[in-house]
Amino acid sequence: MAKKKRNKIKIIIPVISVFLIIGILCGAFIIPRLQTKGIIQMNLCQGEQKGYDFGNGYKAFVKTDSGTLYINEKTSAVAITDASGKTVFNSHSKDAAKNKLACVLSLTVRDKIGNSYIENSSINSVKNGVFEISDKKKNSVTLTFSFMADRAGEVSEKIPVKFSESNGGIKVEIDTKQVTLKDGYCIEKISILPGLFSENNPKDECFYTVPDGCGAQIDLTTEAEEPYSHTLDIYGSDITFEEYSQGATLPCFAMTKNGVMVTTIIEDGDAISSLTVKHNKGIGGNLYNTFIVTPYAKVDGKLIKGSSYDGVVSQTYYITASGEADYNTISSLVRDDLVKRGYLPSEMSDVFVDYPFFITAIGSENGKKNSVYTTFENASEMIALLKSRGVRSVALRFAGAGKNGLNSGAKKGTDISSVLGGENEYNKLCTVASDKNSTVWYDVNLAITPSKNASNKTDIYKEFREYLAKDYVNSRIGTYNYAYSNISGTYKATSKLESGNVCINDLSYLLFTDVVGGVNRQLALENLKEKTQSLGISGGVMLSEPAVYLMNQADAVFSVTQSASLSEYAGVKAVPLLQIVLHGSVVYGSEPINLFENSEDAVLKAVEYGASPSFIFTHDNCAVLDYGVYATQTAKFYSSVKRMLPLMDMKITSHEQVVSGVYKITYDYSKVVYVNYNPSVVEVNGILVSAKDFVVI
Repeated sequence: MAKKKRNKIKIIIPVISVFLIIGILCGAFIIPRLQTKGIIQMNLCQGEQKGYDFGNGYKAFVKTDSGTLYINEKTSAVAITDASGKTVFNSHSKDAAKNKLACVLSLTVRDKIGNSYIENSSINSVKNGVFEISDKKKNSVTLTFSFMADRAGEVSEKIPVKFSESNGGIKVEIDTKQVTLKDGYCIEKISILPGLFSENNPKDECFYTVPDGCGAQIDLTTEAEEPYSHTLDIYGSDITFEEYSQGATLPCFAMTKNGVMVTTIIEDGDAISSLTVKHNKGIGGNLYNTFIVTPYAKVDGKLIKGSSYDGVVSQTYYITASGEADYNTISSLVRDDLVKRGYLPSEMSDVFVDYPFFITAIGSENGKKNSVYTTFENASEMIALLKSRGVRSVALRFAGAGKNGLNSGAKKGTDISSVLGGENEYNKLCTVASDKNSTVWYDVNLAITPSKNASNKTDIYKEFREYLAKDYVNSRIGTYNYAYSNISGTYKATSKLESGNVCINDLSYLLFTDVVGGVNRQLALENLKEKTQSLGISGGVMLSEPAVYLMNQADAVFSVTQSASLSEYAGVKAVPLLQIVLHGSVVYGSEPINLFENSEDAVLKAVEYGASPSFIFTHDNCAVLDYGVYATQTAKFYSSVKRMLPLMDMKITSHEQVVSGVYKITYDYSKVVYVNYNPSVVEVNGILVSAKDFVVI
């Protein structure tokens, strides 16, 4: 019996050896898409990227009054020119090739076990001879790319890309329903024309404009000691991926060179867009948008795949002639697009018939008696005192009014704190405000809940706690369904109050992917936008920060940033891109005036950016924010800025610096405001502007 076993072993060992050798050979020569151990990322576009000079084999396919789109039918290279043809934006330029962006499409593809593969249309499609150009109609053409790992491989993805004229612009779109994929594969990310705005050796005027914070212009001719890169999620940060920044509230970006500007507006799939801006060491850089078609996130250490977006992704390019190449033109294009798509109201809310001062009153930190800063009765005193000193209207946002103060979570955030006076005192506050031509807004969270075991330290009140000398509070981010259901709960609770006005905090700067629940950002945007309409039934809706996707449901925005997160880098200047888009559609406040070292300049900045000045106050226990100290000064500021009341519902049509320290802001092409930051009087266009003051013409 033992002998028979030994004979079997003699036979098995050589067989196993053969299989081991075959396995080793397979591991060495077969594309690593077969690997199952761990998650890998493989770059399949290792071939040489080539740059092509414009004019060599290019043919015009889409023409507009301001520019033309050309395509090289052999290389798939795409170029956009201005009307004169002298300024060219080329997807296959030498600059794009150097940055490995010389392609129409760049993809990240995932297989069924999560491995990712980077491909691009030049190396993995055109070079392998599986690129087609079809549907050559007037002002319309389709490029179809079939992606292959190599010539011997099979087609893994087939993607049609359509170019056409649209409202005077050049539109490029991909219908994801028309994309074919190998079984078990999905597209995680896709970038369209990522090399179009690459410029390594800019000459003359050359800069990017991105919607970072209020807006940022990046001068590519300014030398940077070190390269930098920044990614901006459209319509807010995505906490699911543990990313938090100022984000990008507007679906746009632009490049200007030789006095000609191309503005890109992301029209479809904008919520799944992520802008990347890079500045080289020295000069130059690149700028492009990536659509996150299929979200992936690590949940409890495991890589989880979300539901793929199955709609159209598109962006339209508008060419602007020299002389109009600035953020004013970008703002006008974006505003028209957002109104058309229902993101911005065409008319302002009638909640504010007078020029309001935005004031945040901090109630309590944790709902205990020893942490009370402002009771509801104290807040009534604030409004009455400011009214007596000439402040005709106050929009009072009450933070920390919930049962647990600033630590109130989304589920219990609508329970009125008893230590602040309870529901009866809150209703009295609302009545006092109404009698004084003012409004009260109850601060609510819909997704964030304090947690002792949070993995990240997101604290929406971190600025408050800094001035209160309190530690940050760890927060847990609820899922999309959590926020969605809390909207209904908030509506029911606030409808019982004297005033149902609410100020939404977390959704004002978050738009998250619920990977486990199968909700992508675009679906979350559409559903939350529709759902928040219910909050306006029992009262008004204010946003703590400008979540533009919710703006059509909002009466006001408490605070709009006046800075850009990129401002610390070389060649970056903050511009009021966002403010120009919003003004005339919604009332918005400035950053808190009393938190600036120079409050006089802060008020001038509010005037320059078309914002109502805002303040953060407490009644007791915080000398830094004590409203009694600022009451007289606040009233003085109001007597000055109330001159802006006639402009409150007008559009800003132009913003520019006319001389050092003096800005000219034009409203509806007629009314003009000059703001002078200089310590002495300045004469501009025959107008005398006093030191540290402004005039309305």
